[in-house]
Amino acid sequence: MMQYRNWAELDPNLLFHIYKKLYDTFDFIRFRAVCKEWCAAAPLSEHPPQFPLLLEGDPNPLLSSEFKVYSLSTGKTHSLQLPEAQNKMFFGQSQGYLVTFGIGDDSTPVLLNPFTRAEMPLPFKKCNYYSPVYISADPIQNPDGLLIHLRCPEKGHRLAVWNKEEKNWHFAQTEAGSEGVCHKGKLFICCDMGTVAIDLNTGGNLLPVRRSNKMRPFYCLIDAGSALLGIVQYHLCTDGMSLENCWFDVYRLEEEEPPHWVKLSDIGDLMIFLNSNNGFCLSADDFDGIRGNCIYFTKWYAKNDNNYRTLIGRYELGEKRSEVVGHSRHSGGTWIVPNVYSKIVTTKKEKLQSCFVLTTISKKKQQFGILAKRCR
Repeated sequence: MMQYRNWAELDPNLLFHIYKKLYDTFDFIRFRAVCKEWCAAAPLSEHPPQFPLLLEGDPNPLLSSEFKVYSLSTGKTHSLQLPEAQNKMFFGQSQGYLVTFGIGDDSTPVLLNPFTRAEMPLPFKKCNYYSPVYISADPIQNPDGLLIHLRCPEKGHRLAVWNKEEKNWHFAQTEAGSEGVCHKGKLFICCDMGTVAIDLNTGGNLLPVRRSNKMRPFYCLIDAGSALLGIVQYHLCTDGMSLENCWFDVYRLEEEEPPHWVKLSDIGDLMIFLNSNNGFCLSADDFDGIRGNCIYFTKWYAKNDNNYRTLIGRYELGEKRSEVVGHSRHSGGTWIVPNVYSKIVTTKKEKLQSCFVLTTISKKKQQFGILAKRCR
């Protein structure tokens, strides 16, 4: 008679090799839920690389307590219950956190992790609109040297850096432009004159990197680790579900004097994911069976009168063509890399101070006297 082995008794080494291939967050969560032995074998701190999910829907409505996320790898839509988001405004994502803003005179922007429900208020006063918001690192796992850059029409571009030694925030105004990106100790911002860089060690503005007359303005900048990339987007207006007239150019910043942009014919194993005026990249080498040298993007289309859906497209740099790789039943969408390891942080003042001490700084310190020792 065949003997059946208890699943809980499977070799931990075998379990390790299995769960390290679970690139879909929901598969990883289900794996840990099988039994306590499997849960212990797959700690959250050692989760496998997570493939981005598409947060469905228009990026600027009042949020409800239910979120829909679309998995490109499985083609399935999942629901997330998130009561903390009820009746809040949504202004994009960064580092796996949603940037939300409540209704009320005393409301401040809050980072909200949709998978762990971790929250962290941002150190900025009330503003009617926050966009875009860039965060240099996970604010709960890596608080030291944390940098936050946002644009508020009423108050201009604001920059906040957490100083580990002084245990407070340092603030400054920055150049007008699009979302900033931190790269090698500098904050780069796209503006009319080209790309402006701010040295985070001195606070000084560096000479702008100007575009050539033949270059279009960048859609966004992306930190690719060893390189800073600039993305140019071409979307000709076409109706229906065709992506034939959607393509992109990618440039790399050459920092040797004089700094200049170089157009790339390929980006190696990188996969770029584009949101509204920002984006991020991952390495395809971290995911078996997934190819790189491509750009993932979304495009709205009208299915019926006043009924919009979203196409998920992939642009292949090598072949210089776009193809449809998925569909969302909702209009719009935001790519987000699931962050399943952040601990929950309450927004109450007495609890918040144990995470960050928010203080008012003098005008002298606002001049960027001392900023972060490092920027991730």
